[in-house]
Amino acid sequence: MRNPMILAMPLLLMACGETVDSRYRDLHELEMPPVLPIEHHQAQTAVGDDDFKPKPTSPLAGLVDFKDDEHKPRLILKTRPERAWEMLTVALKLTNIHVIDKNREVRLIQVRYDPDLDGKEVGMLGRIFGDTLPEADYNIMLKEDKTESGFLVNVAPSQSDDIDSDEDASAELIRLLHKTIDEKIINRQ
Repeated sequence: MRNPMILAMPLLLMACGETVDSRYRDLHELEMPPVLPIEHHQAQTAVGDDDFKPKPTSPLAGLVDFKDDEHKPRLILKTRPERAWEMLTVALKLTNIHVIDKNREVRLIQVRYDPDLDGKEVGMLGRIFGDTLPEADYNIMLKEDKTESGFLVNVAPSQSDDIDSDEDASAELIRLLHKTIDEKIINRQ
């Protein structure tokens, strides 16, 4: 024997449902928002003078000073020595540059850097045919800069006798470090 409740359930559900769309039936009780008068006493410009100036996106934006004169860029980290050291080591990790040796006391990092491959997305053909500059060892030093009240990132080849002046990629390494510190550490999204 079937339970009479099971038979009565569909009838109960049909009786509770409404066929008329009742979503908007209480509109007459709603109030309209007040109309606020807007008065302009002075003419406003569509674009302000400050709109064209780049705005710092991070509270840390003032920590990096970068000047590039096409030959020898200058990267200055305006912070404590410990923080400058950490920013530099994190930037090297993020760019996958091979660190040979680190000496925190003298603020020296020795790296092996290939300007054609390191810090770039390179395919297999780029690795084979795009190698124009040789891989070399570089010394990255943090030197205290009294005029800028920060630390100057100085990059030089480890063995300057083995590298020609046109094969020296120190400037490119400083640009890569600045780009990484700026985009991935200070202004990361």
